[in-house]
Amino acid sequence: MPESDRAVGAKLHLAEVERDAQLLRISLVPGPKPLPRNWTLHLDLPHAVTAGAGTRLLRQVGSHVVIAPVRPNDSTVSIRLPTGSLQRLSDLPRGLFVAGDNGVTEVRVVSHSLPVSPHNDQTRSAKAPPAVTPVCPLIPAPRHFDCRTGALLFAGAFLVASKEDNLGKLALGYLGQVHPLSSSSSDRSAVTPLRLLLGECPSEAYRLAIGPKGVTLSASDAAGFFYGAVSLVQLLALGPQLPCCVIEDVPRYRHRGFMLDCARHFHSVDEIRKLLDVMASYKLNRFHWHLTDDEAWRLEIGAYPALTNIGAWRGHGEVLEPQFGSGPGRYGGYYSQQAVRDIVAHAAALNITVIPEIDIPGHSRAAIRALPGLLAETEDSSSYCSVQYYCDNVLNPGLRGTYTFLDTVLAEVCALFPGPWVHMGADEVPEGAWLGSPACKALMVQEGYHTARQLQGHLLCYAQQRLARSGRTLIGWEEAAEGCKLDKTAIICAWTQPASTARVRALGYPVIACPAPHTYHDLAWSSAVAEPGLHWAGTADLETCYHFEPDESAGDLLGVQAQLWSELLSSAERLEYMLFPRLLASAETAWSPVGRKDWPDFYARVKRHEPLLEDRGIAFRPLQSPAACTDQGQAAQGRPQQQCADQ
Repeated sequence: MPESDRAVGAKLHLAEVERDAQLLRISLVPGPKPLPRNWTLHLDLPHAVTAGAGTRLLRQVGSHVVIAPVRPNDSTVSIRLPTGSLQRLSDLPRGLFVAGDNGVTEVRVVSHSLPVSPHNDQTRSAKAPPAVTPVCPLIPAPRHFDCRTGALLFAGAFLVASKEDNLGKLALGYLGQVHPLSSSSSDRSAVTPLRLLLGECPSEAYRLAIGPKGVTLSASDAAGFFYGAVSLVQLLALGPQLPCCVIEDVPRYRHRGFMLDCARHFHSVDEIRKLLDVMASYKLNRFHWHLTDDEAWRLEIGAYPALTNIGAWRGHGEVLEPQFGSGPGRYGGYYSQQAVRDIVAHAAALNITVIPEIDIPGHSRAAIRALPGLLAETEDSSSYCSVQYYCDNVLNPGLRGTYTFLDTVLAEVCALFPGPWVHMGADEVPEGAWLGSPACKALMVQEGYHTARQLQGHLLCYAQQRLARSGRTLIGWEEAAEGCKLDKTAIICAWTQPASTARVRALGYPVIACPAPHTYHDLAWSSAVAEPGLHWAGTADLETCYHFEPDESAGDLLGVQAQLWSELLSSAERLEYMLFPRLLASAETAWSPVGRKDWPDFYARVKRHEPLLEDRGIAFRPLQSPAACTDQGQAAQGRPQQQCADQ
């Protein structure tokens, strides 16, 4: 809506009212037109709220709150929130609009107040370590880097002396995207010799030797050749003069992952391809794609068009309410099956496996609302509230339709995603789910279950067996290990805290370490009021992320993974601001040898890589900057743009 058409402004005043509560007072300022009769105010706040004085709380669904004044002529309403809920600009209400007898009018925040406290000190900035000159500029740092005397001036193209056609194809394809390749040249001064040799190396390992007369890359498999090419491209991006050196390298972990949430906010195919390119350049090899949640279903399923016709869209009057600032208009998007195939193919060319996530049994509201005839039990009187404030977001293990749904969806998922893993969520099922369901009670009697919580294991075991028949391994969040119902082939993402890694590993499950305080890049960088981000697990600047060391006391880990949840990521610029450069720290932990952390050295290398990120068009957070004050840093109060469904 054009600025001139906004008829209502809002002034927000925040005050402490009790030891455990904050009061947010919202005063509406009508423009040329008065407020409509019988108006209600809609806004998004991801916290449990209650009505303040003179205010009626009409409903809260997820983050979407609807309130109205007790007296019709009042223009001020108020709500109570838990103390500490509002600490920074990105905590303020988003997606405000007034609905009344004459339709819907968006609301613009014209002023606000935040309390002065240690939680929102704007003077804090990143403290740079002592300046050093890194010996090796690569990120992640290789296992061995032997610097020799001299340098090789890159001639602008490579003369490939040995292709190793089968194993070197991926590497040469990647290298050829950036620098010209030739198998013959009459002018040797116009090319730099490159030899690919088959060597005896562990899987994914490589040896890169740069001398004054050319480059030799040795590996034993396609992945090793690929990562040698990645290091070569990185060195060339930092300058045309290659240092004479020998690099011998092998990754610390097999799983070097990054998860992107595309349910809370939709992210375009172009943005995902861009992120995959950056992942590959820092040797990450697993893209965990969070495609479904309470707020949206983003994956086209041919058998159930309603999942995307209904479940991919939010808005006032839609089946799914606005959430996380998406506003009153129809907002959303989904990935067509052809778009998925294109992304999977693009990832494969970068040695990245795509892991889809279909989140069950909690976080399933979008699917349930899109397919109520299949997934909802009208007699279910269960009373619960999820962590995200939904009371109708859990699949019912007692319904036959639930298993029909899973069979159908997983068949299409396995056809679209050729990788060996499918993530099934399994997190945050609220207490009280299934207790009032006649179908679940009957299933408990049939199976001899004593608690409703055992139904989660029942449903997950079904999904695990269904995936196994298609040659796939189930991955789940930490809660999937509760009760040890799944067989020990299931892989568990330990996310709640660093100590969870050893606890889950001790149960016998393979583990991916991804504790929120160190690997959730949607956390705010600092406590500065203008730094965007969540803070339920603290704050995490680059140094905090870099110093994360997985707990290996209970045995070897499969790997580590960075997460980017998108509640606040309503634009590509905001996404990139939150992710970079912190993703580089996660990449180094996943690849580089244990016990080799050197914060001043890493900081210096990241500084050298800032121009590389800039060249890629990445809207990264500069290392040394005041509290963010650009569009990337400020909380976006407006509605994000609607995305095309077939992007």
